[in-house]
Amino acid sequence: MMEFFFKPKSVAVIGASSKPGKLGYVCLKNIINCDFSGDIYPVNPKAEEVQGIPAYHSLAEVPGEVDLAVFLISAKFAVKTMEVCAQKGVKAVIIQSMGFKEVGGEGKLIEEKIVDIARLNNIRVIGPNCSGIVSRNIATTIYPMEAEIPNGNVVLIGQSGLLAAGMASDIVVNQTLNINKVCSIGNKCDVNENDLLEYFGDDEQTEVISMYLENIADGRRLVKIAKKVAAKKPVIFLNGGRSTAGAKAAMSHTGSIASSAIVVNTAIRQTGMIAADDFTELMDFAKVFSTQPVPTGNRVAVVTAAGSVGVVVSDLCEAHGLVLPKLTAETIESLKDVFEENMPPDNPVDLYYSITKIGLNKTLETTLAGPLADPNIDAAILILAGFEYSMEPIEKKTVQKIAKQYGKPIVICMLIGHNKYKNIIREELGKDLPVFTSLYSGVKALSKLCEYGIRQHKRETLNEN
Repeated sequence: MMEFFFKPKSVAVIGASSKPGKLGYVCLKNIINCDFSGDIYPVNPKAEEVQGIPAYHSLAEVPGEVDLAVFLISAKFAVKTMEVCAQKGVKAVIIQSMGFKEVGGEGKLIEEKIVDIARLNNIRVIGPNCSGIVSRNIATTIYPMEAEIPNGNVVLIGQSGLLAAGMASDIVVNQTLNINKVCSIGNKCDVNENDLLEYFGDDEQTEVISMYLENIADGRRLVKIAKKVAAKKPVIFLNGGRSTAGAKAAMSHTGSIASSAIVVNTAIRQTGMIAADDFTELMDFAKVFSTQPVPTGNRVAVVTAAGSVGVVVSDLCEAHGLVLPKLTAETIESLKDVFEENMPPDNPVDLYYSITKIGLNKTLETTLAGPLADPNIDAAILILAGFEYSMEPIEKKTVQKIAKQYGKPIVICMLIGHNKYKNIIREELGKDLPVFTSLYSGVKALSKLCEYGIRQHKRETLNEN
């Protein structure tokens, strides 16, 4: 049944509008502009045509079958419209309107009636109080998609409508993540995280799953599904409502009774999911996992033009379970020509002397490639500065070529420099590799990748034996 949300052959937009700024206008425009190839049925009781498409005064008047219906109407009309969906044989419904369980009272009763109708008629429902779905194939979101939606390998599942839509807009416009789908699930009256986790766990296009939840619908089922899914692809998990204040906010936001931190942490440990602490990490971890090969160990080379940065990164690596081993004698020998005679390379690898001697681009071709070729190294952290001398390797895509050649993960951190150069590094290099403006964030993200890789390697070894 999940297929009807993501690959419908027809969609009805109930509350479609021709007035810019209206939610029904934006949603319909997004569906028209994406790669959806099925039939589109705008439903508006006062219009004969909406955005150039013939409109219908009610869903009952639509001549063809309707796989998916999107509600953009007041909550008070939702029950009657759901009854019409049942009569029409609609397979799936997304209710993007607000005014249900999250407001209590009559809203809660309306939501319960909708669920009863859906269950009696085998209709699956996402929402209410959500911002819909964003994907190349079908985009029902109530926020404008101002650029072509990617067809990538990351799925984001969010209980927050604004967050999910805001993330999608940022990703699409700024090309910050190779997204496949963004799903806002709101109050979770029917479809919940377990349904979507199971569906995307079996989806060949999906390689990384990120989730933000304010409560867990069924903890036992989540553990069962997440164990299976996390064994074959990374599942990144951010739980809101871990504190008393957060739990209170969750109740007013989506009407959810927040799951306790103990329950959530236990589920993460048992399943192998990757815990994120905030929304930035949810995105950062997804970027690292979706762009970098998974290592089998946690041995890291730090490559930097500033010795002080190397010291700080070394401290951070140790705090996050990463090891900085010595480079092999063969690697040191291969690098000796670009280092001072009495100062052989070490780990961290200090590039300063080499940069002054031959420039950053040629330096990277030797002193980044050398450690990555070293059998003692599983991954690398490269520190770049936002100055003009950094532009040559950015223009020549030197780091990307080296990364591809050696097949080991690289994260880039930026600290000092001029914004115009820092922005170029972040935007151009960030299209292919994870780029961080914080040492802490970069090290932590890499540590999660290495931790996952070690766990996967152990699992594969056990299976072989």
